[in-house]
Amino acid sequence: MTVTPSAELLVVLDSSVEDQQRWPADLPEPAGFGFRRVLTERQRTDVARLLAMRHGGNFGVPGSGKTTVAYCLWAAERCRDEIDGLLVVAPPSAFEAWTMEAEACFTEETQPKVEVQPPLVSHRAEVVVIGYPRLLQRRVFAELDSWLSSRRVMIVFDESHRVKAGQRGAWGRAAARLAARCQRRYVLSGTPMPNSLADIAAQFDLCWPGSGKQLAHGELAPSRDRIFVRTTKDQLNLPKLRTTIQRVPLDHEHRQVYEALAGHAVRLLDDPSLVRNVSELGAAVLRIIAAASNPAAVLDVGAELALPVRSGGASLEDVIRNAASQIRPAKLLRAAQLVEANAARGRKTLVWSVFVSNVRALADLLAAHHPAVITGATPFEDPRAQRDRVRELRRFRTDPACSVLIATPQTLGEGISLHQVCVDQIHVDRTFNAGLYLQSLDRTHRLGMPADSRPTTTLLLAEDTIDTWVHELLGGKIIQMSRALNDLSLERMQLPDIDESLTLRDVFLEGEESAAALQDLLTRVRGH
Repeated sequence: MTVTPSAELLVVLDSSVEDQQRWPADLPEPAGFGFRRVLTERQRTDVARLLAMRHGGNFGVPGSGKTTVAYCLWAAERCRDEIDGLLVVAPPSAFEAWTMEAEACFTEETQPKVEVQPPLVSHRAEVVVIGYPRLLQRRVFAELDSWLSSRRVMIVFDESHRVKAGQRGAWGRAAARLAARCQRRYVLSGTPMPNSLADIAAQFDLCWPGSGKQLAHGELAPSRDRIFVRTTKDQLNLPKLRTTIQRVPLDHEHRQVYEALAGHAVRLLDDPSLVRNVSELGAAVLRIIAAASNPAAVLDVGAELALPVRSGGASLEDVIRNAASQIRPAKLLRAAQLVEANAARGRKTLVWSVFVSNVRALADLLAAHHPAVITGATPFEDPRAQRDRVRELRRFRTDPACSVLIATPQTLGEGISLHQVCVDQIHVDRTFNAGLYLQSLDRTHRLGMPADSRPTTTLLLAEDTIDTWVHELLGGKIIQMSRALNDLSLERMQLPDIDESLTLRDVFLEGEESAAALQDLLTRVRGH
């Protein structure tokens, strides 16, 4: 069903970017309403534009000051007597920023009390910060609803790609209900399109209900630059990120296991009952990605691999378990070599792998470097635990003996800053989530890094495997995001500075995709 755009939206779309950039005549400079942080020229322009929009998106890259801009927006609207409260919905990794930025942005007289995940939402609260999962708790939602009914509220959805499913997801439905009660609505994300334009449609819907699809890829799309701002990496004048692709060969035994896994996965295409099963097809593709890096990682994906692959009746799972203890996983060994080389030069390294088995294996390989290790099983902060995220990050940042942090990007890819102590990354493997990949890059390449830094990222691709197609598909998604956001710096990121093929001698030195897309990918695997 086509929704007629609101008159308010049409006015915004009919305006020019140049008009939006003018600071409002009825508003003093930020210092005049108790905002003490000095805005950069770019941040000041973003505040002016977002005020003119009234509802919109800030899709600036991580480190560009989206939290600062949001607080200045709220302070400006309070100065105008248009808004009273601020409601922020965010992932836990962002909670600290909303507390610390309030202290840095406001004078002592104007600093608001920030309530983070309050057990009860106080009617006296000025700023409430809450996690996406709590929107599904009836009591919490009712408290928020009551709080909203007693004041004029600006709502901010931080890392808004978390609700890209829109009405198809429980978080998205709850977010839309809250947004409808608020007088100002903004979405914040450095990677608003992890997969496609459909992702950004759901986020625009939070700002302009019913018009998201038209703004993303419909008749309103040509004017959508009037409803978001984006600060690019080029505009931050960061040191150039040097990207190296290393194509790593598999030895004979590893290749045999990979081929067996790929053969099992593509046979799903011959089963009519599974060919439209997105979950099963997705798991099959993930197993192939795992097999390219380390056969043991295949077992992380879950679900039994019961298909016999030999006349003797041995299951594929048995074959993998038996092989895992004998195969030398080339990409893991190469990652360890690179960490060793960096450590010898006094440089710390951040290593990413999607699979917990790889994280554990790398921790063993690099034990001499006292690795910090963070996965989804690592608690955020728990003195009773052997390790937690807070302590592991502190150790990586401050302990000279700790040369490497090994983590899963789905756990640590958002919300942390490591650029003051580490500018080198290694990606052992990647999935098709472009947002997760881009967010992980920004942990060590962001505003505030030393000007003389030489940041690097190394992508390890197993030769003649699914890794090549993952890389190509990610590139296509990033290019699409680049064009949708008018950010050419994203598109340039797909051009590596070095693309080299290694030999076995180099390595073995001692020391939510759609069913159709997944079917196409498995067909390509079958054909190689």
